[in-house]
Amino acid sequence: MKISYNAPAMRACNALNASDSKVSKSLQRLSSGLKVTASKDNPSGYAIGRRMNTQITGIGTATQSSQNGISVIETADGALTEVHEMLQRMNELAVKGETGSLTTSDRMTLEQEVKQLKAEITRISTDTQFNGQTLLDGTFDLRGYTDNNMVKVDYYSDEVTAKEYTINQLDVIYDAKGNIVKDAVTINLGPEFPQGVEVFDTVKSKITLKGPLDFEMTLELSKENMYPGFEVPYDFVDDGTNWVPKLNEDAVKANFTEVLQDSGTTGVPSDAKVTSIVPNDAAGTDTIVVTNAAGFRLEYVCDRPKTTVPNTEAKPEQENGTAYGGLLMKPIQNLKIDITGIGSMDIQTGANEGQQLGIRIPEISLNRMNMEDMKMTTSDECADANRTIKSAILYVSDARSRLGAYQNRLDHTINNLAVSNENMTASYSRIMDVDMADEMTEYTTEQVISQAAVSMLAQANERPSQVLQLLQ
Repeated sequence: MKISYNAPAMRACNALNASDSKVSKSLQRLSSGLKVTASKDNPSGYAIGRRMNTQITGIGTATQSSQNGISVIETADGALTEVHEMLQRMNELAVKGETGSLTTSDRMTLEQEVKQLKAEITRISTDTQFNGQTLLDGTFDLRGYTDNNMVKVDYYSDEVTAKEYTINQLDVIYDAKGNIVKDAVTINLGPEFPQGVEVFDTVKSKITLKGPLDFEMTLELSKENMYPGFEVPYDFVDDGTNWVPKLNEDAVKANFTEVLQDSGTTGVPSDAKVTSIVPNDAAGTDTIVVTNAAGFRLEYVCDRPKTTVPNTEAKPEQENGTAYGGLLMKPIQNLKIDITGIGSMDIQTGANEGQQLGIRIPEISLNRMNMEDMKMTTSDECADANRTIKSAILYVSDARSRLGAYQNRLDHTINNLAVSNENMTASYSRIMDVDMADEMTEYTTEQVISQAAVSMLAQANERPSQVLQLLQ
């Protein structure tokens, strides 16, 4: 027997320390509920768990963002509900104003109500906000730009690819009311445009291009391009068979000089004069060409009177026509259009970078709906207003339809995020969470072993004292 070193006691002490360490770990797991409380417990599992936890947290935040996106849409759609109601009321007034039984005074009453409704549409457009951000003023509509301050991008559809487009040449003619004449638009598109894109419609100073696969782009020309119309007299000459209308060139020149002096037209040089009249017998029109020595050129187009009388009858009296115009001082050439594809409200719909849904909220304004100059003081104006309002109703309906589609998509996004969150949390739990039943069994076992080790250590420490019996 040896007394200098008590090896059995040392072995019992080591066993006790090991058992005590296991009991401590088990207590930590039971108290925290986690199987992996530090990276040393499971290095790879800890790294995977941390990454999963980041994903789970991000999914929760994305769910909240998606719900906020739905609130934005509901706010915008609620405002558009009232815009729709006001447009329906305007349509009712326009239909009422077309009837011949109303007097001018009656229509002025209609016009007063229409003015107030138009003002309210403008107010809703500028005052509808969410979290301090205006929704309906075009802030969250897709943006496009040109390199010519006389032309701007008014609208383009989601299907228009974001890139730079070129219009090689664009010529337009305005009528006396300031509307672009569709049939008189000459346009040469660059190769960037899809095949089949053409002028679909013209409304006031806007040109709409449409093509395959829902390609649509609207350009708005500056009103500075418009020049006032003026009356021109037509005499009748004998062509051998009939009395046919022919422009009185001297009167045309005098009338143009008078309208130029009276209107103070911006952009037309004071020395500009009518230098030629170009007939177009096929179209039944005459083009009045205005130039000056410095190279200015402006064209007015006039529809000839439809009157034709056989020369066997009396010569008709002079008739007046209206020359409307005109072209820019020179055609717009090499117009660069930068379609950016940006501007929509990006809603974060995922936990990772770039997982976003762009919510496009179109501009709801009188200009976009071509209602700025809409009046109802005459029966003809009411008829024009009727067409304009129906187009505006379709525009707002399209905007609301798009918003509704976004909301449905966000609903599905939230459902998908909930499923992802559920499955990701289950995986995270399998790695990080402790099984309380198994751990309690382990704790009980280690606790018993620890108690036994304490008892054995006490006995091992008593063994050297037995040597005293040998020394007696």
